[in-house]
Amino acid sequence: MNKNKRPKISVIVPIYNVEKYIRRCLQTIKDQTFTDFEVLLIDDDSPDGSAQIAEEFCQTDPRFKLFHKENGGLSDARNYGLKRAQGEYISFIDSDDYIHRDFLKVMYHECVDNGAMMSYCRFKYSYFNTGITLAMPFSAKKEVMKKEDALNILIKDNYLHSYAWNKLYKAELFHDYGITYPDMYFEDIATSGRLLYNANKIAISDKYLYYYAKRFGSIMSTMNAAKLNDYWLSVLVVRNYIQYVGEYEKYKVSVRKFASKAHVLNMYSIVRQHLLHLDFRKMKRNFDINRDIYRYIISDDYQPVEGMPELPARLIQPGWKNKDKEKKNEISGVSPSPMEDDAEALYPETEEASTDTIPEI
Repeated sequence: MNKNKRPKISVIVPIYNVEKYIRRCLQTIKDQTFTDFEVLLIDDDSPDGSAQIAEEFCQTDPRFKLFHKENGGLSDARNYGLKRAQGEYISFIDSDDYIHRDFLKVMYHECVDNGAMMSYCRFKYSYFNTGITLAMPFSAKKEVMKKEDALNILIKDNYLHSYAWNKLYKAELFHDYGITYPDMYFEDIATSGRLLYNANKIAISDKYLYYYAKRFGSIMSTMNAAKLNDYWLSVLVVRNYIQYVGEYEKYKVSVRKFASKAHVLNMYSIVRQHLLHLDFRKMKRNFDINRDIYRYIISDDYQPVEGMPELPARLIQPGWKNKDKEKKNEISGVSPSPMEDDAEALYPETEEASTDTIPEI
């Protein structure tokens, strides 16, 4: 690639604790049939050998560029890459996942040939590094959708999903509208809707081009109050943004359906958390908080704010291990965080870098 020529696509790959998987990921990027791209490898201060493997690719292919930064989590790594990306289009690939050799070619031509600012492809789950893959059910069919139709479907999380990684984006959607990924779980939900709102349309491929790694210890298998609160926050971000730009009535039904789904899923997760901890002291309170957040998000009286909104209340993490800490806080006068004991970093050692859109039951 000519160093003075702007690449067509910038591929951003956050790296953290993926030593067992990253070589496969990067090799599938290197082997792409579409060749006009750069790869920004963002080492988020990974403690394992992931960065060394990434450096090997940089030594043999000038399109690969390795950046080192202090640990800040998945969103921070993506935003770090966005600031340095030179491509006309942006693609995110999680470093434990991998892609079909035609991923970039198909996604690029879906955008260019259809005059679309975003493209979307089907994907398969890849299970536990076994080579077993399973197609995501209820996938989108091949079509080009106006942003209004697509956004209503995306918000409801039907057959279009908010994942960051099975899409190609016109770079101006980030740069011209100042859109970045917030520092939270389910950051993809809080971002994809904003990107699609500012796009003209989205071109959908019916090809299975992305392989999402399912691993033990994922965010979804370790749901706790911190993650449930952020799930609610992601729903609120969608409602807030759509209303802030004056388009809420167009998407009101979809927002309410999404909030209803979150309400039911979170009730299940609340019960599960209290059962796992054999602690039922505040389960009713969590049900009440969950209901109140739901009512707040769907209320016709809601007033949008500029930037990131705040939840009216937060779910409380159950667990008898919190008992002594609560007593200590009462004595010292310190107000504890309701998620303090289970608020993990976005890259804990047992957790994968990628996130699902909704809690799995």
